[in-house]
Amino acid sequence: MPVSSRAVTVRYRMTRQPLFVAFFFAVLLFLLYQFYLMFSVFLLPLTWAALLAIVFYPLHLRLTHLLRGRNSLASFLFTTIVILVVIVPTVLLSLLLASESLAVYQWSRDFLTGDGLTELMKRAQAWKPAKALGIFGPILEAWNIDIAGVAVKAANVVSSFLVSQATDFAKNLASFVVNFFLTTFALFFFFRDGARMVAAVRDLVPMESEYKDLILTRLYETVAAVVQGTMVTATAQGLLTGFGFFVLGVPFAVFLGCGAAFASLLPLGTSLVWVPVAIYLGVAVSVTRAIVLIIWGLLVVGTVDNLLRPLLIGGRAEIPTLLLFFGMLGGLQAYGFLGIFLAPALIAILVAFLKIYREQYRTAAETK
Repeated sequence: MPVSSRAVTVRYRMTRQPLFVAFFFAVLLFLLYQFYLMFSVFLLPLTWAALLAIVFYPLHLRLTHLLRGRNSLASFLFTTIVILVVIVPTVLLSLLLASESLAVYQWSRDFLTGDGLTELMKRAQAWKPAKALGIFGPILEAWNIDIAGVAVKAANVVSSFLVSQATDFAKNLASFVVNFFLTTFALFFFFRDGARMVAAVRDLVPMESEYKDLILTRLYETVAAVVQGTMVTATAQGLLTGFGFFVLGVPFAVFLGCGAAFASLLPLGTSLVWVPVAIYLGVAVSVTRAIVLIIWGLLVVGTVDNLLRPLLIGGRAEIPTLLLFFGMLGGLQAYGFLGIFLAPALIAILVAFLKIYREQYRTAAETK
C-alpha cells in the first residue's frame, strides 16, 4: 500500500525533532555561556544595583505615582536620592575609615614595638579587680608568656599584611570608581525597566503561574528583609557604638564603630568590640568610663539589635534563624561581603523549590 506524502512528511518531522531539540539547546547553552563571559566582569556592580533596586523599589513606585506615571523622571530622581543618601555617605565613610586605619596601624606598631604593651600588662597586673580575682599575673606566670616576643611577632604580622594590601590599593581604588558609576548607571535602568525585566524572566520560567509567583515573592521578601534588617541594624549599632567611644574619649572611634557594625552579624555581636575596649578603659584610663561604656553597650547598643532586627526582618524571610545565620557566614566566605545578601536569597529560592516539590509529590501520591 503506497504511503502518502503527508505521512512521509510527518514521519520525517518526527525523526528530525530530537536532532533539532538537541541542536537548539546546545546552541542556547553556548550562547548563555558566552553571555555569562561578557557580563561576569560586571556582576559585582549589577548585583549591588539589583539589591538597591529591590530595597527601594516600593518607594520608587510611590514617587512614580506622585509624578503621575512619569517613570523615567521618577527613576532619575530616585537614583539621585539613593546616591546622595546611601552611596555618597558610604564612600565618605570608606575614605575616613581608610585614613583612620592607617592611624590605627601606626599606633599599633608603636604600641607593640615600644613599651606600650609591657606597660599595659603591668597596669593590668596591678589593677585592683584583677588582683582581687587573681587573674593576669598567674596566667602570665603559668604560660610563661614573652610579652616582648609576642609584640614583635604581632607587629610583623600587621606590617606584612598592610604591605601586601598597599600594592593593590591603586587598582582597588580605580575598580571602586568604575563600579560606583556602573552601579548608579544600572540602578537607573533597574528602577525604570525593572518590572518589565522581571515579567520577561517570569514568562521564560517553565512552571505554573502560582509557583512562579511563589518563587518571586519569596525572593523579594527575603532579600528586602535581610538587606533592610541587616544593614539598618548594623548601621545603627555601629553609629551608637562609635558615638559612645567618641564621647568617652576612646581613640579611633570611627574604626571601632565600623568594626562593631561588622561584628553585629556574629553571635554576641558588638560586645566583641566594646567589651575589650571597656577592659582597656578600666585598666589604662578610668574605671568609671569603663562602667559607663558597659552600661551603654548593654542598655543601648544591645537593645537596638533586639528591637530593630525582629521589627525589620520579622517573619518576612520565612527562613529559620539558625539556617539564616550559617547561610550568611557561608555566603560571606564564598562570595565576600556581597554573600551576606546573596546567601539568604539562594536559601529562599531553595525553600520555595522544596515547597513546590513537596506539593507536587504529595499531589502525585494522592492521585495514585
